[in-house]
Amino acid sequence: MTPTQQQVLFENTARSIGGAPRDIQIRHIGNCLKADLAYGAGIAQALVISLSKVPK
Repeated sequence: MTPTQQQVLFENTARSIGGAPRDIQIRHIGNCLKADLAYGAGIAQALVISLSKVPK
């Protein structure tokens, strides 16, 4: 994916789970990080959640 396509994916995902409770969002970021570090980081950034909040 191009960087632009990646950013669109991050923003779409953030919009999709933006209404979920924060703990669910953090859990989702953790799952994304397991799949791909850059993907998880992009989702966290789009949701404005620090990666330090995500359990390792």
